[in-house]
Amino acid sequence: MTPEDSDKLAMTRFAIISAARASGVVMMLFGMWIWWGDLLDAGGNATVGLPLFLLGMAESMLLPRYLIRQWRTPPRA
Repeated sequence: MTPEDSDKLAMTRFAIISAARASGVVMMLFGMWIWWGDLLDAGGNATVGLPLFLLGMAESMLLPRYLIRQWRTPPRA
């Protein structure tokens, strides 16, 4: 692998990790909006909003760590 390919791969992986974090934060905000706001029901809807918030939190916190471990160079056991 040439240095240019290695740099391109690193930039792509960084963009994917950043996108995972950002989309998780957006999902958390949307879940909070449903949970506490009047988007679906007056006074909020915890049945839909809370799981969406928790999924977004897991996506923004756990998915990047998983991807970093998978893409570590050299791979560890």
